[in-house]
Amino acid sequence: MPDYKGSGANAGGYMSAVQYDLVLKGGTLVDPLGTARSNVRADLGIRDGKLAAVSDGIDPSCGGDVYDAAGLFILPGLIDAHVHFRDPGLTYKEDFGSGSAAAACGGITTVADMPNTLPPTAGTIELREKARAAGERSYTDFGLFALLTQDNLEETGGLIREGALGFKVFLGTSVGNIAAPPLGTLYGQMRRAGRRRIAFHAEDNELNEYFTRLCRGIPGNDPTLLARARPDISEAEAVARAIRLAEYTGAAIHICHVSARRSLALIREAKRRGLPVSAETCPQYLFLDSGDYPRLGTRMKVNPPVRGAEDREALWQGIAEGIIDMIATDHAPHTAEEKDRPLWEAPPGIAGVETSAPLMLTAVNRGRLSLNDYARIASLGPARVWGLYPQKGSAGINTDADFTIVDMNRTGVIRNAGLHSKHQTSPYDGFETTGAPVAALLRGCFIMKDGVLTGNAGFGRFVYPAQPEPADPVAAD
Repeated sequence: MPDYKGSGANAGGYMSAVQYDLVLKGGTLVDPLGTARSNVRADLGIRDGKLAAVSDGIDPSCGGDVYDAAGLFILPGLIDAHVHFRDPGLTYKEDFGSGSAAAACGGITTVADMPNTLPPTAGTIELREKARAAGERSYTDFGLFALLTQDNLEETGGLIREGALGFKVFLGTSVGNIAAPPLGTLYGQMRRAGRRRIAFHAEDNELNEYFTRLCRGIPGNDPTLLARARPDISEAEAVARAIRLAEYTGAAIHICHVSARRSLALIREAKRRGLPVSAETCPQYLFLDSGDYPRLGTRMKVNPPVRGAEDREALWQGIAEGIIDMIATDHAPHTAEEKDRPLWEAPPGIAGVETSAPLMLTAVNRGRLSLNDYARIASLGPARVWGLYPQKGSAGINTDADFTIVDMNRTGVIRNAGLHSKHQTSPYDGFETTGAPVAALLRGCFIMKDGVLTGNAGFGRFVYPAQPEPADPVAAD
């Protein structure tokens, strides 16, 4: 855990009269790298948007405001590094205002938005305009991914300099039907990516098309066909391809929304060999399985699809082993009318940014993972993978005072009607939870208290990797 001693700290007594903008009093600070034994009950002093002190006693008179966190747990601010806020071009589904409001109400303080919008975020002009528009509307801090396509090889360096958090490649088409670059072009782009990590939507298009044709020929409207149309061989083949490209190009890669145990085995082996591979999974693959298709139908349609119970259990094991680096939501809302279309016409994607924390905290209470492990995969992990650490994902002195405060005893029921996204298409309606985020702070300011949005649109800032990039990334061979 970081060295928490700030200016004026006194062991075993009140701190000297240092003034703070805010004091979080008496909560338990959760260590993402440790266990419950390494968590500390402490007072946190915040000044000028930074964590200024952690002590076993800060005189309440030293703080302009005091928040009573007794009995609550304080996590480094949660990060959702995979959202689709549909902005620009598809804002009837979601926009940065509504999406970031939902994130804040779910206890998330930083998001990272994907580039398959209209137009796609594939050039410096589009990235700059998206950052400007998001900055006017966002309640949370935000990073932006840039798209790699067959046409933007020469844009790679400019996108890095403009602040792209990382790059995204769609090996399998999803919303937007964006095709992957030809293999040679992708190789060149990966060589040019410098220290920016490349995120892969890992599915094989040819296999998906083959199996989808077979499934569409089966009479009836059985929703389990959604998983059979995009089987695990499709994901495993694409994951293997991405790993091979990483090995030959030296590029760091990230596998998005891992859904299958066979894919996880490939990632485990790549990490064992020391390759720069990270991975995420999503709540839908941890809390749902193929047995839920008859009940939920197209409401749980996502790409890649939700698979069997064996895959679900393997992913939980991957979290326990540290093979899964982060939890992300792949938040991708559609209108209810769109989601209720026939099986093959309904678009893939669900709204998940507001429900992730209550679900995962419930899993903590059920013993599926520790609260420390949750802080690791929901805060520290994404911050490290995407180059935002230690300003994000930590609780070190002089880092951003981003915190998610949780009540592990608070019970509730997820109700779609109460979500803050434009369209409440979550498959978790009626799910009973134990554990909830009760407050979220971004740079020392509350953006949510007791589920109520308290921040301001436009308070969110554009964030990007702190490590400086070379003027010209490595050129292709």
